[in-house]
Amino acid sequence: MNFRSKCNNFKALPLLAIVGSLLISTFAYAQTSQNDVDAIIHGEKLAKLNCATCHQIGLGGESQHKKAPPFRELGQRRSMESIFEMMLFSEAPEHSDMPKFTITPEQADEIVEWISWVQPVAHGKRLAEANCARCHATGMDDDSPFPAAIPFRNISAFYPVQALEEAFAERIETGHPAMPVFEVTIPQLRAIIAYIETLQK
Repeated sequence: MNFRSKCNNFKALPLLAIVGSLLISTFAYAQTSQNDVDAIIHGEKLAKLNCATCHQIGLGGESQHKKAPPFRELGQRRSMESIFEMMLFSEAPEHSDMPKFTITPEQADEIVEWISWVQPVAHGKRLAEANCARCHATGMDDDSPFPAAIPFRNISAFYPVQALEEAFAERIETGHPAMPVFEVTIPQLRAIIAYIETLQK
């Protein structure tokens, strides 16, 4: 995704500090084009350099600065396009003491690619595709490779989606009998559930 295409004629302008580090295995890049992977990796580096002293830029943990929201929560506040524009125009949120940085539109685009990448729904989608897709349909119109595995888009017809966290945390057997046990952290599980919620009809 290229957020610069929305704003073609910008010169290098000051940046709002936003973005983060991540501990995720390489499978997470499998569904992403090489250009996007390069932008995400460079965006993470820019975020570490410019934003990580205040913001938590990765998938977990809290920000060092109490007024700096973690990057994974930015999608709840603003669209990625508006974050891109805020960086280019140096528009700090109200009551913010965020410092200003000078960056190019390309750098702003890469930082926003990173911010998009750490959003819980996007992370949950990657985790579901990597860990669940061999049995379950994880999209809106695919079929489950294992017929007894409920498509993720239909889970709410059989089980309350919000109850999945407790079921998995307590290792209650859910789904199909052949469902393998896999290790997942609570933040990872919450990301998967956030993604599943977006699929419900």
